Amino acid sequence: MKPFLIPCIILLIAFFGFVGSLPYLYLTAIAIGLVRLVWESIEKIREGRWSLDYIAILAMTTSLVSPEYYLAGAIVALMITLSGALEGYGAQRAEASLKALIEKLPKVCQVKQGSGYQPIPIREVTEGSIIFLKTNELIPLDGFLGSAQATIDTANLTGESLPVELTRGEFIKSGSVNIGAAFELTTTGTFSTSSYQKIIALVEESKRHPARTVRLAQKFNWPFTAITLVLAAVTYGLTRDLSRTLAVLAIATPCPLLISAPIAFLGGMSKAAKQTVIIKKPAVLETLARATTIYLDKTGTLTLGQPILVSITVLQKTMTETKALSIAAAIEMHSLHPLARTIVAARSSRKAPEFAATQVQETIGVGISGVVQNERYTISKSNAALEGGINIDLLAGTEPVARFTFTDQVKENANAFLADLAREYKVAIITGDSEANAERLFGGYGVKIYARATPEKKFDIVKSAQANKECVIMVGDGLNDAPALAMADAGIVFSGTENSASIEAASVAILSHDILLVSQTLALSKRTTSIALQSISIGIGLSLIGMGFAAAGFITPVLAATIQELIDVGVTLNALRSAR
Repeated sequence: MKPFLIPCIILLIAFFGFVGSLPYLYLTAIAIGLVRLVWESIEKIREGRWSLDYIAILAMTTSLVSPEYYLAGAIVALMITLSGALEGYGAQRAEASLKALIEKLPKVCQVKQGSGYQPIPIREVTEGSIIFLKTNELIPLDGFLGSAQATIDTANLTGESLPVELTRGEFIKSGSVNIGAAFELTTTGTFSTSSYQKIIALVEESKRHPARTVRLAQKFNWPFTAITLVLAAVTYGLTRDLSRTLAVLAIATPCPLLISAPIAFLGGMSKAAKQTVIIKKPAVLETLARATTIYLDKTGTLTLGQPILVSITVLQKTMTETKALSIAAAIEMHSLHPLARTIVAARSSRKAPEFAATQVQETIGVGISGVVQNERYTISKSNAALEGGINIDLLAGTEPVARFTFTDQVKENANAFLADLAREYKVAIITGDSEANAERLFGGYGVKIYARATPEKKFDIVKSAQANKECVIMVGDGLNDAPALAMADAGIVFSGTENSASIEAASVAILSHDILLVSQTLALSKRTTSIALQSISIGIGLSLIGMGFAAAGFITPVLAATIQELIDVGVTLNALRSAR
């Protein structure tokens, strides 16, 4: 694997040098290690970050003084490059998992040309083109509906879970999803001017200015480096013995800092992956562990994001709930409307009798009617003044005989989940949904609610909290969450959506809809960080003891490098506990 190429080359060179008693081969290994570390250190300094590798660079440089020290230098080169490879491997593996998700998303539009349609890359579609949108396809460009009717899901943009019905000529924003029959759309503008692209631009802006974080190992770097340099200088000043000085540097090479933390975090990432949670980079676990504030999207995050039938109210004595459901299902069987699918599914799950409907007629925005058991019934929106959810009536002729009430269902354990989070974090819900609906679902949960929040407002809320020195986690699932996900110190996305922007913006992708996986991921991050910290402390403690013996002349440079290897093995075994 590519991340381990350089450590493998160094290992082979050192092996042949040892077997063939060719100490000058060790010089090649040291040179590769030095070039790699010096280059990486320069890059980090340019980015305003300090490297952990200075002691290793000094140890390898000092080992060049005499052939008797070459092996010690080669061992240091091997361990220092191996530690970087481990962290690179973890990030690469997680990115590959997310890339596989993103690559499944469409990159082209079916554009009308003559009497047919041709696939054209979304970014090359010109203004005024007519594009064809299939059922369940994300709408990539703004435009006006060219077909007679359409049913779209705007939850990605507004957070509103209920479908929107449109007629010819109405404007449709990109980022919505076609959940009805296929339709044609006449584009206005291009991809670069679309609502979808504006949200992606916010995501890219956040990525260019990420929140600065202090890595766990960096907290120990400067004290440990200072102690090492002072001890090495004092040792050489008092003894003028280069061998003792090199032994101090070799045993002080910060491999426990560079190896134990990445291995612990890789173990945590591996354990998370088994629970269908993909963490992009090891450092994300550190960020999750120190979070103070959590913002949660509503639709699709705390709720299922799809309407469910919650009650059937009988309005006529001759009607029953079961009969009303059977009649409604017989008619709605002929519709693509999401509420129709819900009614049909409810009849099946409740094992109500299956009726047949004839002479079915559907008028977009009005309702649907049909003949069932020799009587014509109509299903339409209720005209009654009712609170909460959406209500539709079943009418026999013009008389309402039953009322069906739908709402977005709160996810199982959402109450316990919010209560658990509120004990440790500052928690708030940010939703694009209406204040009335958000309050109806979560008003009694004791958390602050930001309603009617646009993508820009979500972005600003997160940015404002960060300005107050809060470490922010954003949890969401839709396109409208993408800017906030990218802006947050750590973003967690439920990636059961078809939104590449939100998947790319987040630090963590949960490949299911189980809200408790958020709590489990937070707990995992704290345990993993604790194990990493423990491993670092043990490694530094043993290194300090070894440095004392090296300064006293009891340890040679090669033995020092070997002891450092044993310390590395010990802290690595401890770090591996994070995967269990």
